[in-house]
Amino acid sequence: MNGILLAVPALLPIVGGTAILASGYGAGDERTYRHLEIVVEGLVLLNSLLVALLIAGRSGMDNGLVLFKLYGNLTVRFKLDRMGSVFAGLVAFLWPLATLYSFEYMRHEKRRASFFAYYLMTYGVTIGIAFSGNLVTMYLFYELLTLVTFPLVLHPMTKEAMRASRKYLYYSIGGAAFAFIGLIFVLKYSATGTTEFVPGGVLSLTAAEGDRGTLLFVYILAFFGFGVKAAVFPCHGWLPKATVAPTPVTALLHAVAVVKSGAFAILRFTYFSYGTEFLRGSAAQWVVMAAAMVTIIFGSTMAVKEIHWKRRLAYSTISNLSYILLGASMMSPLGLAAALSHMVFHAFMKICSFFCAGAVMHQTGKTYVYEVDGLAKKMPLTFGCLTVASLSLMGIPLFAGFISKWNIAEAAFACGSLALAGGSRMGILPYLGTAVILYSALMTGVYMLTVLVRAYFPKAAAAAAVKEEPYTDPNWMMMVPLLIFAAAVLVFGLYSGPLMELLTAIGGEAG
Repeated sequence: MNGILLAVPALLPIVGGTAILASGYGAGDERTYRHLEIVVEGLVLLNSLLVALLIAGRSGMDNGLVLFKLYGNLTVRFKLDRMGSVFAGLVAFLWPLATLYSFEYMRHEKRRASFFAYYLMTYGVTIGIAFSGNLVTMYLFYELLTLVTFPLVLHPMTKEAMRASRKYLYYSIGGAAFAFIGLIFVLKYSATGTTEFVPGGVLSLTAAEGDRGTLLFVYILAFFGFGVKAAVFPCHGWLPKATVAPTPVTALLHAVAVVKSGAFAILRFTYFSYGTEFLRGSAAQWVVMAAAMVTIIFGSTMAVKEIHWKRRLAYSTISNLSYILLGASMMSPLGLAAALSHMVFHAFMKICSFFCAGAVMHQTGKTYVYEVDGLAKKMPLTFGCLTVASLSLMGIPLFAGFISKWNIAEAAFACGSLALAGGSRMGILPYLGTAVILYSALMTGVYMLTVLVRAYFPKAAAAAAVKEEPYTDPNWMMMVPLLIFAAAVLVFGLYSGPLMELLTAIGGEAG
């Protein structure tokens, strides 16, 4: 019975969203919209509660659940291991708060019923990725994620939204093709004849050794295939364009669902399909490590140059996602633990940042960095939360971002030392990773602090102008999530011991 329950958190939101979409429920006046709010938040809370209960009782579901067989050994299978629990728990915690924020933000928008229908479906599909027991299942839900998030990017129905959604779709289809090649080769060279996620990977090292060069090339292809959703350079182009979507969508794209699913898929593929024993010290390791570093530098630099607030945060996301991939590319237990820590902490930092930007847009209509002058006095809670998120993104001690960035730098030093001790000339590359982290931290200070300085210390003329405006912090539906996200960033910065113990155990198991 417990095994059957594994399917519910993935299927319940998909079924609920489909029912809302088919019926058009909540598409009418304010009264029906309030009913829609109750239904959607109720489903989201119920689903998150079920995820929490499943995680708490995970030890009783070691065998997982085979939903159905496709062909031969290919199955759609759910299994909740510790790594899946981390991602599922993160999603289950953030989604109810993001949904609450969305109700107020979308109150005066069109097509609200379809918006929340796809919003619900995205929740279920993301949980499906977290609960996937093998590469086939993850791939299916990964592709389904494209289909349910495409309408959310398209939601404004403007020319810009149409172009952005098409770009997102084209990039995702191309990435899916590369990822599928990886799936085929994992199945061909699997020691078990399946694509099950196994700590250390499923490749038969004996069988793979004869085609080592081909398999390493396929790994690079799959890395960039899954890397489309993780916005790895040069597969990042869709992400800044997707900021035309409503802020609740961009926050989920950049902090929770899409980009984190891309990073999570790369972690799964690297540590649970291929295995680090096969990849460690290979040309493929150095290629993906270099790609992550280039992406960090590119994203940070572009964020400094960007004056549109949400697009600036989008480039920040591009940079920060590759922190996760940089940690993963160390092919070590410490690297995996560091990558997972940044996956968790960045989610809180970035959703807080995007929701602060959304609150300003919602209350004032301002979308550019140069328009925020003096707003901190009008919206003190909003900019207080933004300050916490900004300092954390910069990697300042006592904030969550410092913990994960320190872990990644530590993993890089360990990887470099090991490679140089083994006589590899590429051992210098991980050391360069620490320099890249420092450069990115400096650039983060520039692109985040410029917003805060304008908001807190405006010029006299700007301060006088904004003083006459009736701007205020948003209502409780938008403020409560912001305050919780900011508080979480502080709590993790001051006390992340239990979480890091769990992530270290996961790294030790799979790395």
